[in-house]
Amino acid sequence: MHDAFLKSVFADRRMAEILIRRHAPEWASEIDFSTLREESTGLVSKKTLQRRHPDMIWSADTVKGEKVLFLLEFQRKVERLMALRTTTYTALTLEGVAAGPDYRPGDPLPEFVYLVLYHGDSPWTAPTRVTDMFRRSDPGRYRLVPWGEGAEDDRSRDDLTALVLGLARNLSPEDMAGQLSALWRTIERHGDPDLAGLMGQTVDTMLELRDYPARLLKGGAKTMAEVVDRFRQGMNELVQKGEVRLMRRQVTRRFGEETAGRLSRLLNELPGPEDVDRVTDALFECDTGDEFIERVRMG
Repeated sequence: MHDAFLKSVFADRRMAEILIRRHAPEWASEIDFSTLREESTGLVSKKTLQRRHPDMIWSADTVKGEKVLFLLEFQRKVERLMALRTTTYTALTLEGVAAGPDYRPGDPLPEFVYLVLYHGDSPWTAPTRVTDMFRRSDPGRYRLVPWGEGAEDDRSRDDLTALVLGLARNLSPEDMAGQLSALWRTIERHGDPDLAGLMGQTVDTMLELRDYPARLLKGGAKTMAEVVDRFRQGMNELVQKGEVRLMRRQVTRRFGEETAGRLSRLLNELPGPEDVDRVTDALFECDTGDEFIERVRMG
């Protein structure tokens, strides 16, 4: 009964304006109140399939053309987890906006203000911010774990998680070779045989599902060392069959065109399979173009 009464009052645009001017004064001078309008509150959580929404939503445009949402909740009892509920409803509201027909990728999400209109008998004692409900967590913030390349700095090369994420990308055979080698070195530094076995088998299975030349897809490896060794053998065989252009492409992708140009004469003069193996090993193991060229020259 109480909520029905309050909803009928604050469904009036004039009362909504009075509420905003008094209790969200930071927006009062920026809003064009002629654009103030009540929005639908019907939102469906994709995870719970339950209807969850604020009691009322008003929207308005600022004089600069930005959109602001005012979410209203009518509350008779002190709710200890109210900040969690308002955070959830805000997220669902913004998800609904982003999924709407008027929202385009890249558009900014609307700003928002959540107003809890309390009409209970006892003083309000619940936290007003979700961050106040935790001692060590930072709700609303996520930590980005990016993929890492095998030829990045020392810190990236030691991040096993980042290297594994890098394997999940659409990599050329040349880039995959470098990524596998970096992953292998990092696993060796961890010194965990069980982890090495797990990674060897899962990476071997992943490679079998990739669209690589058949010679590179030699399954059955049980360790990362075997995975890297079989991948190297496959690339050696491709080069030894006269596909020197593949080696040039590998060097270009890994170290750039300048290094590939410096190597061009050496590749054309490779006398035998053992030299191809040496160049391929250097391609896997070196981190810079200069180091790679020096390895090839020294033999």
